[in-house]
Amino acid sequence: MSQHAMLVDESRCIGCKSCTVACKQENGLQTGDWWLRVWRREQLKDHLVRYYNTQSCRHCADPVCQAVCPVGAIQRGEDGLVIQDDAKCLGCHVCVTSCPHNAMRIMTNGKVGKCTLCSHRLARGKEPACVSVCPVNSRVYGEREELLLEANKRLSELRTKGLRVHLEGTEKEQTAVMYLLVT
Repeated sequence: MSQHAMLVDESRCIGCKSCTVACKQENGLQTGDWWLRVWRREQLKDHLVRYYNTQSCRHCADPVCQAVCPVGAIQRGEDGLVIQDDAKCLGCHVCVTSCPHNAMRIMTNGKVGKCTLCSHRLARGKEPACVSVCPVNSRVYGEREELLLEANKRLSELRTKGLRVHLEGTEKEQTAVMYLLVT
């Protein structure tokens, strides 16, 4: 069985926030609630360099949020997706404070919410909403092995241009969502 994943390439993101809007619309999130955010990051070198960081659940292979949830509201499925059950959530927020990626969100109803990687869309053979609207191919969904090849190709190209980059989510702390980050 092939394992699917998503690659988020920070070097390509233009900060348009189409992904955040698509996520909110697709998942019916209320005003003030979000599962995906885009943050601007600037560095002053010999000129101003601007990058955009995105933040959402990485769907960890060994999710800390699942381990600390006192009622089992967070489960990792065989498909690798880490899903939170709103009906079981007590709103204790232990998962929020323990997530190493700052991906769990306290929603306006007091409970916790997080990215599902649009599992309902995946079940219908579609890609996650955030991927489907990205105009610059910063977000790519597909088979993990193919995405690793693509990520390594992009790493090489960026390093050739003199950028310091690395790939998160492939080694010790494996995640279904891998991030190509500019440092």
